[in-house]
Amino acid sequence: MKMETNLEKRGVFMGTAMPIAVALVFIVAIHTIQVWIWAIVWVLLDVLPDWNTAIYFSLVTFTTLGYGDIVLGEALRIFGSFASVAGLLAFGLSTAYMVAMMTRVFQDRIFS
Repeated sequence: MKMETNLEKRGVFMGTAMPIAVALVFIVAIHTIQVWIWAIVWVLLDVLPDWNTAIYFSLVTFTTLGYGDIVLGEALRIFGSFASVAGLLAFGLSTAYMVAMMTRVFQDRIFS
C-alpha cells in the first residue's frame, strides 16, 4: 500500500517536472542558437574583430543588459538595437510559452 502511494507520487512528480524541464532545455538551446546567429553575422560582416567579442556582444545585447563596453560604429548602431529587440521578443515569447505550458500541465494534474 505504502509502496504504491510512493510510486504514484513519483509518477505525478515526473509527469509534472519532465515537460517543464524539457521545455526549459529547449528554450535555453534556442536562445543560445539565436545569440550565436547574431555573433556569426557580426564576425562575417567584419563588424567585430573576433569570436569572443562577437559572442559577448551578442549575449549582452540579446539579453538587453547592454554593458556598453563594446559598441558598434555609428552606421551599425541600429542593428545592435535590432538584436536587442529580437532578444526582448524571444524572451517574451518564451515566457508566454512556459506559462501556457505550465498551466496546461498543472490543469491536467489537478483536474484529471
